[in-house]
Amino acid sequence: MALRHIALRTRDLEKTRRFYLDHLGLREAFTHPGMLFLETPRGQDLLNFIEVRQRIDPNAGGLDHFGIHVAPHRFAALRRRLKTAGVKVVGRRGRSSIYIQDPNGYIVELYSD
Repeated sequence: MALRHIALRTRDLEKTRRFYLDHLGLREAFTHPGMLFLETPRGQDLLNFIEVRQRIDPNAGGLDHFGIHVAPHRFAALRRRLKTAGVKVVGRRGRSSIYIQDPNGYIVELYSD
């Protein structure tokens, strides 16, 4: 397993893009509607911003979810283990990604694509 990305909320995707590209030297990894995926020039981890309409409370934090990459040959076994443990899947993205909630209430994406 490996931590792959952190997803944060933003109300202004373009302002966020300009800040991280122009000021911090990150580059856009790929495009996706309503989202921004950034990477460092030498890294493989992603900083993901998700555009939202609602007000973001800075005192509550802006974390949406974080993702953990699972080797494809281990993904099915992990899903079975979670099911056996009673861990509820709270979302899906295709057949290679599930979302679960940790004991703290954080959403964790487990994916193998």
